[in-house]
Amino acid sequence: MKLILADVWRSLKPVHEAHHGALWAALGASLVALMVGGFNLKSGFGLWVDLSFLFAAAAIGLPLVAIAVALALTLLRKIPRLAAGVLVAVMVLLALPWLNAWGYLLGAVVLLIECTLGASVATVLLGGLRYAALGKKALTLGSGALALFANLWLVVFLRSDGFDEQWLRVPAGASLPPQLSASDPSAKGSYAVDRLFYGHGDDLRRSEYGPGVAIRTSTVDASPFFPDFGGWKARLRKLYWGFGMDRLPLNARVWYPRGAGPFPLVLMVHGNHEMSEFSDPGYAYLGELLASRGFIFVSIDENFLNIGLFHEPPDEKPARAWLMLEHLKLWEQWNVSMGNPFYGRIDTANVALMGHSRGGQAAARAALFNKLAYDPDDASIHFHYGYPIKAVVAIAPAGEWRVLNDVNYLTIQGAHDADVSSFLGSGQWDSVRFSGNVDCFKSELYAYGANHGQFNTVWGRSDSRGPKSWFLNLRPLLRGADQRKIAEVYVAAFLEATLHGRDEYRQLFRDYRQARAWLPKTFYMDRYLDSSNKVIADFSEDADLTTTTLPGGVIEGRNLSDWHEGKIPFRNGDRGYNGVFLGWNGGAASYSVTLPAAGLADKNSLLSMSIAVTEDGEAESPTDFTVELESDDGVEVRLPVSRFRTLRPSIPVRFTKIEYLDRLVYKEPSEPVFQSVEMPLRDFAAVDQRFDAKRLKSVRLIFDRTAASELLISQIGLERSVQ
Repeated sequence: MKLILADVWRSLKPVHEAHHGALWAALGASLVALMVGGFNLKSGFGLWVDLSFLFAAAAIGLPLVAIAVALALTLLRKIPRLAAGVLVAVMVLLALPWLNAWGYLLGAVVLLIECTLGASVATVLLGGLRYAALGKKALTLGSGALALFANLWLVVFLRSDGFDEQWLRVPAGASLPPQLSASDPSAKGSYAVDRLFYGHGDDLRRSEYGPGVAIRTSTVDASPFFPDFGGWKARLRKLYWGFGMDRLPLNARVWYPRGAGPFPLVLMVHGNHEMSEFSDPGYAYLGELLASRGFIFVSIDENFLNIGLFHEPPDEKPARAWLMLEHLKLWEQWNVSMGNPFYGRIDTANVALMGHSRGGQAAARAALFNKLAYDPDDASIHFHYGYPIKAVVAIAPAGEWRVLNDVNYLTIQGAHDADVSSFLGSGQWDSVRFSGNVDCFKSELYAYGANHGQFNTVWGRSDSRGPKSWFLNLRPLLRGADQRKIAEVYVAAFLEATLHGRDEYRQLFRDYRQARAWLPKTFYMDRYLDSSNKVIADFSEDADLTTTTLPGGVIEGRNLSDWHEGKIPFRNGDRGYNGVFLGWNGGAASYSVTLPAAGLADKNSLLSMSIAVTEDGEAESPTDFTVELESDDGVEVRLPVSRFRTLRPSIPVRFTKIEYLDRLVYKEPSEPVFQSVEMPLRDFAAVDQRFDAKRLKSVRLIFDRTAASELLISQIGLERSVQ
């Protein structure tokens, strides 16, 4: 048997030329990888510098790795040592863009394909294949054909946009609320728009912030936020920008209405992106719109805090927020400085902070810093602000959340955000608290088909740089113009409601369907809560399932297949606080909340619940159940929850073209997203006029309309109705 196997191997053994062909193919693959890396490095010094750097690094690194591996394999002596070293070095080079196990696997697969093709071509052209055994001919030609096919398939696969997902459909006969009677907030307003730039006036990289700026500003010292930032990284960054962390410029571009004012002020800051691909121009569409509607819109430059030069400044997030407040300080000063273009034109009592990605986190953090005397992470940093910030807008915010009090808050998230893949803004939404002394509201919107980058015109359609972007599933995405239309509608309506006092736009945030004529055709989930809300249960007061947050209330569950309070999950991790999980599978299942006393509601009250359907499913058969209200005199009235909202299932999405890669990077195909269900008590009174809302005693959810499902409820409360 051994002799037979040896004879077969002799007939199939690759010739010397095949070894050379495989090596040349491997080197060709590394050349392509270097070209791809150079085009996507974006260090800021230019394409030729990037390419030269990578080729120089490869010229030094590849031989070193090859020699090291060759020496390590000397003891084995079963394969050509230098060839093995080159092959391993090329595999490492191919895997560098990913720097994880998936990358090394991909590098090995690509290397195998290219070496097989190279070996086959070399054997056909130089290896005397015509004189070889039939088996060797078949193996050489077959493996070469397969490798060629694999190359063609790989090119087609990587160049494709991906695949369509199964679109959810609105149930037939679903009732819709009336369209808002207000005007479209995304329509241009009546003001002519002017533009200008302000900054230090000596920017090396940004001509718009050079000597021609309309207003010159001083620099600020952010070095206390970066006590550990030094060495070659700090020197290289200073060389590139012309300044260090001790001399950060206050640069921004401004869109403002032509007129005497005063006008509300909106400060916007971008997030983390390649620092050489400047992000602050990417919100011009919002600047033009909002200025035409009577707002001063400022897009702040913080590109010098972004990733670049093979690093990003350590823990730069607090500095991003602090810089927003330093800009706000400028505007407060300009409003009272005679001779300044904005003297007396700024309504400093109506200020909003906005941000995208890490900028969304920075906007919320800045609202917190604004009310503090010290940095909560470093008391050596003093704050002296205290400005009247009324509103915060966070678009796809990243990072952790902080408790904010008595501020209006809006967050927007795309379901197909491949960068910030969990709805972290929803966590910040839950951390916005109302005292009841100020009329405020908070709202969130989750849009199917929206990604991370298209809210900024510079960032583009892909949420990663190449070559990682080649694996993203882009086909389900909305067009960039449609995604930005969502931002225009919601941001403009939010600022009209909070800074211009136009309460007619509040209804949009209570139910997006009332703005359906203005919004692109896709699927949305939204949540709303205002400062009139009286919390009955938020499931975080204690470990007792039968108690309410409102002291004295009692909760009871019957025939439920699942009933527990626990952490609300994200795709990866959780929010750190509780909701109640309810499941049923037939039977007379119910969940009831008995109030501690009557008199908590009246005829103008709404019963409000935040609900997520945790079970993936089809929208043709949405989850439905009966809501029963009982007064203390025994009158019971019932209405289906579907009368008020359609409870959509969790929306699974595929971020990448490979399912295994999705699970590896994004963990879960979906996560719970809450929808507000607001049920006017007057609607229940219309069912039976004997029902008196003032005598409301209990709320019971009767799971009799959908045979089996699972819900997650984060809040049950009462709030006032819109008159």
